[in-house]
Amino acid sequence: MSLPSLTPLQEGIVWFVAWTAAAMLAAQAAAWLCGSVLMRLAKRTRTDLDESLLAATRAPLRILVLLAVLNLGSSVSLGRLPEVVGHPSWPILTGVLYVGLVLAAAWAAGQAVSAVAKWYAARLGARGADAAGAQFVSLFRKVAQLLVFFIAMTVIFEHFDVQITALLATAGIASLAVAFAAQETLSNMIAGFALMADRPFKVGDRIQFADGRIGDVIEVGLRSTRMLSFDNTVISMPNAEVAKSQVINFSAPDSRVKLRSTIGVAYGSDVRKAKAILADIMNAHPDVLKQPPPAVYFSAFADSSLTLLMVCWVADYREQFRIVDELNLAIKDRFEAEGISIPFPQRDVHLYTVRGGQ
Repeated sequence: MSLPSLTPLQEGIVWFVAWTAAAMLAAQAAAWLCGSVLMRLAKRTRTDLDESLLAATRAPLRILVLLAVLNLGSSVSLGRLPEVVGHPSWPILTGVLYVGLVLAAAWAAGQAVSAVAKWYAARLGARGADAAGAQFVSLFRKVAQLLVFFIAMTVIFEHFDVQITALLATAGIASLAVAFAAQETLSNMIAGFALMADRPFKVGDRIQFADGRIGDVIEVGLRSTRMLSFDNTVISMPNAEVAKSQVINFSAPDSRVKLRSTIGVAYGSDVRKAKAILADIMNAHPDVLKQPPPAVYFSAFADSSLTLLMVCWVADYREQFRIVDELNLAIKDRFEAEGISIPFPQRDVHLYTVRGGQ
C-alpha cells in the first residue's frame, strides 16, 4: 500500500511516524496488561512472588516493548529506502535503537532477579533467619545484576563487531594482580560465603573457640565474624580463621545445657547420705530441669577425698553461672548442717635430725 502524491522518502517517514505511534500504544497496552490484568490474576495465586515480578518489571517491559516496535518499524518503513540506508545517520539510528533494546532487556532481567532476591530475603526474615542469610541474598542479587549487565555489554560489542578478547585478557591479568594483592581479603570473603552457606552458628548464638575465647555472635560479615565477650568487648575474627577453627555452639540444637560439678567429701563420710543430699538440692532448685532427671555418681577415690559427680540440665545456657553459684551455696549450707566435711589436701612432713654432721 502506498500513499498518493508522496515521494518514497516522505512515505517512509509517514510510516515511521505511524510505527512510532503504534509503539507508544503498544507500550501503554503492555503496561496496562501487566499492571491490571496480570496483576489481578497474580493476586489470586498462593504466592506473592508473581506480584513482585510484575511490579518490578512493569517499567522496563514498557520501554522494551516501545523500543522493540520502534526497531521493527524503522526497518520496515525506512530500511527499504536506499537514500535513507545510505545516509550516515542511518547506522547511528539503528545502533541507538539496538543498544536501547538490549539495555531495556537487561534492565528487565536485572529487575526480575532483584525481585526474586528481595522476595526470598523477606521469606528468610519471616522465618526468623539471621542477618547473614539476608546479606548473602543481597550479595547474590548484586552479582547476578552485574552478570546480566556484562552479558548485555558483550551482546552490544558483538553487534558492532568490537573484539572484546583483548579486553577480557586485560581484565583477566588485572584480576590476577588484584587477587594476589588481596589474597587475604579474598580468603576471608570465600570463608564468609562458606559460613553463610554452612551456618555453623547464627547471630545471637553463644560460641567458644578452641583457644578458649567465648562470646555471643553479633554479626557474620563478609570479611570477619564479631562476637560480644562476657567483658562487654567486641572480638572480631577473620572468617578464614573461624572457618578452620573448632567451634562449640552452646545454642545448638537448643539452649539447654548440661551442668557437671565434682564435690569431694572426706574419707569416712556417709557417701550414700551425701549423694541423697546433692540429689535433693538439685531437685529442689526451680531452674534445674526434671527431665532428664538430675543424677549423682560416686566417681573416684581421690588422694584426700571421695569424689562425687553431679549432673543436671538447665533450660538456658545464659543462666548456668547463676545456677551453679546457687547450687554451690546450698551444698555448703547443707553439708555444714549435716556434718559432712569437704576436705582439703593435707601432707605430713617428717623432720629428721642428723647428729655429728652426718
